[in-house]
Amino acid sequence: MIKRIIFVLLIAFSTTAFSQTYIRDAELGDKDAQYRLGRMYHRADRMPKDIGKALYWYAKAAEQNQPQAIQALAELYFYGIETERRPSVAYSLFLRSAEFKNAEAYYCLGEMNYYGQGVTRDYKNAFNWYKKAADEGNLAKAQFKIGQMLFEGDFIKEDKAMGINYIKLAFSNGYPKAYEYWTEQQMWKYEK
Repeated sequence: MIKRIIFVLLIAFSTTAFSQTYIRDAELGDKDAQYRLGRMYHRADRMPKDIGKALYWYAKAAEQNQPQAIQALAELYFYGIETERRPSVAYSLFLRSAEFKNAEAYYCLGEMNYYGQGVTRDYKNAFNWYKKAADEGNLAKAQFKIGQMLFEGDFIKEDKAMGINYIKLAFSNGYPKAYEYWTEQQMWKYEK
């Protein structure tokens, strides 16, 4: 019993010391520590959950071009979960994140252009962002979206063969919705 109490106290002490190191480094301007501290507050990891503090530390790190902080901040403002939804701010943050060749940012920019969130609806631009996420980032959900758009001729020139290739690629990269779509559309009929 005493060993268990000592073990719990040691864990609590080491977690507190660990957190204090991040706080100290973040306050001294270390952008990576600021990002990690923001993530700790965001996910309630060794810190109490506090979205206000998470936003603060993410923003401090983003000011110094810390890529993950820019993406995290963009996602918080895009999805509006636990904070106010601010699509136009999210859009400009995703653009900054895309500068770091972030496939998830490419995909989100595609979504925002496709649905007209934070920016004027632009299907061609959406297609280009999705394609970048699919080709450069090998992102399965983007491959599926490109495949679907090409197969259906959804606001772009229809190309069933290329659409089928992207749908197959999405499925082989672990996106189960691609197989469901393949089956619903009976895509095997279009293969040569």
